[in-house]
Amino acid sequence: MKFKEIINEKLKRKYEFTLKASDLNKEVDQQLEKEQPSIQMKGFRKGKVPISLLKKMHGEALLSEAMKSATDTAVKDHFEKKGDKPAYEPKIDLINKEWKSGDDVELSIEYECMPEIPKFDLSKLVLDNLVVEPDKKSLEDAMKSVQESSPEYQTGKKGTKSKKKDQVILDFEGFIDGKPFENGSGKDFPLVLGSNSFIPGFEDQLVGVQKNDEKIVKVTFPKNYGNQELSGKDAEFKCKIKEISSPVLPKVDDELAKKFGLESLKQLQENLEKQVKDEFEHGSRVLLKKQLMDKLEKELKFELPESLVTTEANSIAMHQDNNKKSDNTDETPKVSKEDKKIAERRVRVGLFFAEFGVQNKLDLTETELNAAFENESRRYPGQEQEYLKFIKSNPQAQQALRGPLFEEKVVNSILEAVTLKEKKLSVVKFKEQMEKLN
Repeated sequence: MKFKEIINEKLKRKYEFTLKASDLNKEVDQQLEKEQPSIQMKGFRKGKVPISLLKKMHGEALLSEAMKSATDTAVKDHFEKKGDKPAYEPKIDLINKEWKSGDDVELSIEYECMPEIPKFDLSKLVLDNLVVEPDKKSLEDAMKSVQESSPEYQTGKKGTKSKKKDQVILDFEGFIDGKPFENGSGKDFPLVLGSNSFIPGFEDQLVGVQKNDEKIVKVTFPKNYGNQELSGKDAEFKCKIKEISSPVLPKVDDELAKKFGLESLKQLQENLEKQVKDEFEHGSRVLLKKQLMDKLEKELKFELPESLVTTEANSIAMHQDNNKKSDNTDETPKVSKEDKKIAERRVRVGLFFAEFGVQNKLDLTETELNAAFENESRRYPGQEQEYLKFIKSNPQAQQALRGPLFEEKVVNSILEAVTLKEKKLSVVKFKEQMEKLN
């Protein structure tokens, strides 16, 4: 079948082609003849229903099927002949809008081609492999974080007012419409202000109280609260303040280590040093990948399908907008120049990664996927098996994990081909680079 070229600009293509009515009618007739022997109709013996009557009854539906089949075949042959790979689902339109049965079918097909990814000698790419060793301050900061995560509380002097991070010991009883509700009371309850362990707004109202104060705290249960009987309802809590204590950092000794299930301070220090090293290695990897992306973006020169860039830019703008706007607006987010620039970078590098994966026959094994599923399931303690059952029956959820996993495999393979130059960096300089990245 002949395709007439209408547009050939960069990656954009548009062609027109015609499905002959005679060919379509022939297809319909052949289908009816094939099915006639098995058709039985009142007034006719089985297999003896006239073709003309069958065509009158079923011809329209069969013609529609013949048109679809002929179009699919023509398009498939066209792509094979031209060697084009569409970047998205081709747009096929009917040209002769007044078409009726018996007319030729005039169609147009419009699409963008996937670009040809140029060969690139990755060995010429030189990247800095940053090596960062923990210094005294970074280890001290890590130990301080451990201390802060397990504070001891010291009772304040008489007249001390509570502040954020203080621990308040209180009795409380909750009421809705003047009536106490189930599980709405507590005695000698230790509450750390600012821990967000109570209903939103509760802890804020206890800032500034003193020992022996009585306080009425008014709150509204969230609409998505676990107990549906309380969801969205206003409540009052009568609170009696019994003690106020301020956090004090515990001593750095064996007792601190034992709080974390370790035998000694030495073991805690060793664990922290390993943890800091792991964090630095992870950060170094992130910076190395950023370098790779930057250099590939600079070195790779090829046309990008506008459709892919537009889709990615809209996704970026939508993500940015969702982080900023309130839920009561349906305005379509505007794509900024920065959004488009980021989209072009992602599409360019993403297409290169995809081609690299194909050329090097990289794919995810079943073992790698199952390991990723198992790892992800650990984010849902107590529901691991339910999660695994869900993801193994949900292709879309699998793809959400497959994409980043495949990218990481491609990056690992690329990094084996580039030239890595070890570069030692101080902790201060390293943190400066990480802050710029964020």
